[in-house]
Amino acid sequence: MENKKTLFVIFILVLSIHFYLFNQLKLNKEEVFAAKPSSSKVQINLKNIIIQKEEVDVLEKPIEKTVETKVNKKLIQTNSKNTIKKVEKVEKAEKKETLKKEKTAKYNEEIFKENVLEQISKKIVKTKVVEKLIPVETLKAIENKYFQKIQELIEENKKYPKIAKRLNQSGEIYLNFTIYKNGQISNIKITKSSNFRRLNKAAVEIMSEIEKFDPIPDELNKDIWNITVPIVYKINRS
Repeated sequence: MENKKTLFVIFILVLSIHFYLFNQLKLNKEEVFAAKPSSSKVQINLKNIIIQKEEVDVLEKPIEKTVETKVNKKLIQTNSKNTIKKVEKVEKAEKKETLKKEKTAKYNEEIFKENVLEQISKKIVKTKVVEKLIPVETLKAIENKYFQKIQELIEENKKYPKIAKRLNQSGEIYLNFTIYKNGQISNIKITKSSNFRRLNKAAVEIMSEIEKFDPIPDELNKDIWNITVPIVYKINRS
């Protein structure tokens, strides 16, 4: 019985809900129909209305743009031309410098080769002349003669220091020096001392007075000659 009661209650509730919803739908429809506008016509008089058109500068703006674009194009072209000219000038200057360097290098190489060849040819000629024409004995004689001239010139310029002479100082000094092809003297030094400072100094001063000997003979084939000469300081008593 209780189940039947509950079912009956549920049935009544469902019917009441449907009835309520049906009434709501009717009310909505009536409101919609009432909200429709009336079909009254409204007339608008266009004669009294004045329409103002805004004046637009159609020509000014595009002209400014075109002028700006032309100026920009000209500036770009001039800048590009100037840069190209500068690059071309730099490239030309670099090419000129490289050509000059190459020419100078070639010229120096040619001169160096010519000088080397001349020196070699001169040496070959000299050696051939010495080997073929001049025997060893004559070369020794020429050398001794030149050495004798040097000794004679040293003796002529030798001065005995007065104080050393008073003190009876005597001795032998071996003086070493270099003679160049033109007879110039250099690298003067004492290889053997006399044990007396004044005599040693006097021996060195002889070379400063001479300054230069006769040139070395071509037959000897010497550009530089290192010579050691004995210088004797001795008191002659009668």
